[in-house]
Amino acid sequence: MTGLKAALLGTSAAVMTVCGAYAADPVQLDVEGEISTAVGIVDGDARADANAEVSVTGSTLLDNGIELGAIVSARLDGDQPRQQFAGGRYSSLLIGGPRGIAPLDSDAYLQGAAGYVKGPFGQIILGREQGIARTLAVTSPTIFRAVNVNNWQTDLSGINDVHTVNDFTGYSTKFTYMPPANFLGGALGGIAAGRILLTAALYYQHGIGRGSNRLFVGLGASYITADEDFQTASLAYEDYEAYALGLNLAYRGITLGGSVKTTNAGIASLEDDGYLAFDAGITFRTGEEKGDVALMLGYGQAEANVIGPNPLDPTLFRDTRTAQAGVSYVIGRGITVGAAAQYVESDTPVAAGGPEEAATVVIESSIKF
Repeated sequence: MTGLKAALLGTSAAVMTVCGAYAADPVQLDVEGEISTAVGIVDGDARADANAEVSVTGSTLLDNGIELGAIVSARLDGDQPRQQFAGGRYSSLLIGGPRGIAPLDSDAYLQGAAGYVKGPFGQIILGREQGIARTLAVTSPTIFRAVNVNNWQTDLSGINDVHTVNDFTGYSTKFTYMPPANFLGGALGGIAAGRILLTAALYYQHGIGRGSNRLFVGLGASYITADEDFQTASLAYEDYEAYALGLNLAYRGITLGGSVKTTNAGIASLEDDGYLAFDAGITFRTGEEKGDVALMLGYGQAEANVIGPNPLDPTLFRDTRTAQAGVSYVIGRGITVGAAAQYVESDTPVAAGGPEEAATVVIESSIKF
């Protein structure tokens, strides 16, 4: 044991010596994050929510141009479950990767901790970090940080089940590789691997035309597969699979786009779609400086267990439709305030409470630093 400890200490010292010898720049620390609050009225009842996230990045550049770094992030979010949901937030089993590390009853948690190497070969990341499918995801455009028709951080209605970001891995420990930005003529792809799962994702952006009249096209696609855990082997479950595709078109201040995700949600059935969701939206921004204004319209829809109520749990059957309109105003650099009206309709079996609907008016403020 003493020999092993000495070997590890010796190896660490050697690595630090080599890095120090080849480092062209000292270690640089960058801190960034965001805070959002939402206060609203849902069918006459006052509700509120707050979210915060902060990350610290330390990096150094070697003489050979290779960058070494590490990222640690923390988050405050009472709506994020301890494990990632397999399909929709309210209509699927919590069988994915963890949200981070924290006590069971805590809304604050250590979200990620990872190291990376970046160079002409691309980027390699090892540790607890969000999945590559989330990093490269493209969904319908929005002007809000937390309140959205899709992939929300805040849901004051409590019934919005629309999620198209293909994020099953959560912040589990994984190995991720991203090719350089000019890979395949400008396509930025990525692949991540873990103990029992595999994720592949692709992002492509291209500008058509010249000057201020350029039309930008952004396309994202991802695929995730995970093996069924032998400890929970059952005829009711099977290997997890999910596909997602998103497209955005941007011209001057207008962005139009949408996305779709389909997954078996890890549940064995005679059909492929255990969960199917899509969203579409349009935004208009006058700019991102102080005094600028933005507008948005969005729609989302999801179907969970489209073959009928699941015998495992009647709450896993849910059809959701949601629409949102909003406006935001830039108060200062990184500081935005906005107002939105949202309507959500959810059809569930009588055993799970029956159909529900909610009309929400909300004011969201956010600070990004």
